[in-house]
Amino acid sequence: MNNQNDLELSILSCLLQKPELMEEVILEDKHFKNSYKLWKFMQSFYKKFHNFDVTLMCSVVDKRYKLIDYIKVLINLEPNPNLFKEYQTQLLSLFLDTEKDKYIIGKVFGLANDLIAKNITTSDFRAMVDEIYENADKLF
Repeated sequence: MNNQNDLELSILSCLLQKPELMEEVILEDKHFKNSYKLWKFMQSFYKKFHNFDVTLMCSVVDKRYKLIDYIKVLINLEPNPNLFKEYQTQLLSLFLDTEKDKYIIGKVFGLANDLIAKNITTSDFRAMVDEIYENADKLF
């Protein structure tokens, strides 16, 4: 597993342990890259029942054994629900870092092609790359 996935699962595990934490969620759907379907299910389920009772959860899904497997994973993680805010903040930070990297890579790739085609000089390239990093720091 990677850090992003670990954090997503830890957040979902905290919610399973303390459903009232759903009221403190600051994340958006886009932040759950690896656990999106489970996140959406938990959101909808909480909206209707305001809890995460396993019996009720299993009663509303077709593939209850798959859900039970997910719940087992979440239970075995045992994150600290008191750190729920910190888990969310770190997931947001990782998300923004990923978005920032994508932005930088895309811009530098375009510049590299201009450099190869000799549309810009090496000194122009260097100055423009520095500008890309400055802009990325401002945006993200």
